[in-house]
Amino acid sequence: MDTMTVIWIIVAIVVVLLVLALVAAALRTASRKRKEQKRQEAAEVRAKAQEQSPLVAQQQADADLSAAQARKARADADVRAAEAERLEAEAAARQQEAAASHEDLTKEWKRADALDPDIKDRRSTGRARSTGEHGAHEKPTDSTTT
Repeated sequence: MDTMTVIWIIVAIVVVLLVLALVAAALRTASRKRKEQKRQEAAEVRAKAQEQSPLVAQQQADADLSAAQARKARADADVRAAEAERLEAEAAARQQEAAASHEDLTKEWKRADALDPDIKDRRSTGRARSTGEHGAHEKPTDSTTT
């Protein structure tokens, strides 16, 4: 090989190395630019997120308030349901008491009729049932329904 060929080989190698160095530099520059663009994009996303933070916090506060109102309404409904059950039990007890009182009253009317000599006489003639008479006083009509 002569010297000229060696020089051309060396020049070719140097040119290839320079081209590779330029390509590498261009790639690094492009990589830096991409990273900078990503940083800017991330900063924009953070800024938008920062703007939305108060809105999200308000939405959470509204949701918490609604949940608290729902719990209060449920508690109020439970109290009303318990009161309704108590009143129903009280009504049932009063209904039983009224029925017992009505039964006692009926027994008293029958006892009064049994004691009254006039009723005994009318019964033997059949007039008491036909006229509806009960002793000296007329038996009141039950106007309540059970």
